[in-house]
This record gives sequence, structure tokens and C-alpha cells, in this order.
Amino acid sequence: MADKTVRELDVTTEVTVVGEPDDERVAHLIEQLKQRKSELEEANRELRHVSHYRSLFLARMSHELRTPLTSILGFTEILLDQEKLTDAQRRFCQKIQDSGLQLLTSLNQLVDMSRLEVGPAELFLHEFSLRDTVRDVCAAVNRYAQKNAVSLEWEVAADVSSIVSDQGRLRQVLYTFLAWAVSRSREGDCVKVFLELEGPYLNIRIEDQGEPVEDISRVFDPEETLPAGKTDLNELGIIIGRRLLEVMKGAVSLEERATGGLRTLIQLPVGPPRA
Repeated sequence: MADKTVRELDVTTEVTVVGEPDDERVAHLIEQLKQRKSELEEANRELRHVSHYRSLFLARMSHELRTPLTSILGFTEILLDQEKLTDAQRRFCQKIQDSGLQLLTSLNQLVDMSRLEVGPAELFLHEFSLRDTVRDVCAAVNRYAQKNAVSLEWEVAADVSSIVSDQGRLRQVLYTFLAWAVSRSREGDCVKVFLELEGPYLNIRIEDQGEPVEDISRVFDPEETLPAGKTDLNELGIIIGRRLLEVMKGAVSLEERATGGLRTLIQLPVGPPRA
């Protein structure tokens, strides 16, 4: 029994000796960590430079492309107003206009995404008529809806008048989610939007009759929504739209309708958002 105890003590002693810290090894690891930290700091500085140059490039590209695009779209609109165009000429002009609008939308989304990645966006708050804003946005979306043979209906509650918010971003958010609802709809479907106040918040409800979504929880996931090889401007737009709502201290959620289609629920503060 005594011999067994001695052997156990010897083993324990040996393990303790082997497990003692090696000062040289620890010093080497510390030096490696310092070197890795220095490399990471240098990489971060390089990423900040790249991000800065990318922002400058996008700002320059935005200006350089918007100017000719505006001219192209303007002259195309003038041509489409002419009554003497043949059917083929009108079809070609319509194709030019549609392609130009698609390119302009892609450019705007690229710039918006870049700005959101750089840091918090600045809000331009002022008081404006919500009814007028919704009417203008619905009129713009209605042109897109008519091309798809989709009807658009909107209603604003009687107690909804003016709010203090970023009108430009609210227009963009409304247009984005309405256009998405229209793109999901089939010929003959109807998209409805309703606005009402609930305490200090504005609730916006958009309903469509489109096909059900396989997984609602992944709609705003860019990796799931936009698989490789597929580019959908409306789906990319709602991803940016949700980011803009977060900047405005708002939120958006989706739910399936019992009668089919989706219901988009947007909530925004009616006054200046809290920091």
C-alpha cells in the first residue's frame, strides 16, 4: 500500500514539473500577439482608407452618371409625349426609359448602401404634410403598377395631418415597399396602403395579393434574398429601406395575410426621433 502511495506521489510531482510555465514560451506568445495586433491595426487603417476612397468614387460616379441619365430620361419623356410616333418607335422609347430608370435605381441603391455602411446617416427633419407626401409617392408608383396591370389604392386616416420627420427618406421608404408589393403582384391584383396614428407613432400598412414567401424571417437577409447570379432591385431596395427605417428610429415587419399575399407593417415616430 505504501509503495502504491509513493508511486502516485511521484507521478503527481512529475506532472507538476512538466506543467510549470515556460517563461520563454510565454514571452514568445506575447511577442506573437503584439505582432498580430500590429498587423490587424495596419489592416484596419488600410480598410478605412479603402472605404474613404470608395465613398469618394461613388460620390463622383453618382454625379457623373446622374447628369446624363437625367438628360436621357427627360428627352425620352418628351419623345413619348409625341403623338406621331409609330408603335415601334414608341416601344423603343419605352425600352430606353425603362432601362434608364433601372440604371438610376441601381445607382441610387449603390450610393445609399455605401453611405449606410460608412456610418450613421444624417436626418433632415422638418414638418410636412403626410397626406401630400403619400399622394405623390402613390402617383409615382402607380405608373409602375399600370405597366404591370396592378391597381393601387391608398387611404389616410382623418386624424393624420403633418409629421416631423425626414421627408426625403420617408418618400424613399414608401416608394420602395410599395414598388416591392407591386412587383410581387400578378396581373389584376390590387395593392392597398393605409396610414393611421397610434399614440406617438405613425403606422403604415401595405397589403398585396402576391405569392406567399417561403421564409419571411429571411426576406431582409441579403445573402438569402439575393443568391448568386440573381439581381432583384426591389428586393435589394427593401433591404436598404429597412436600414433607412432604423436610421429614422422606425421598424418594419412582415406577416402573411389570411386571404393570401403579404402585409408590410411600418412604424415611425411622428416627432423627432430620440437619439
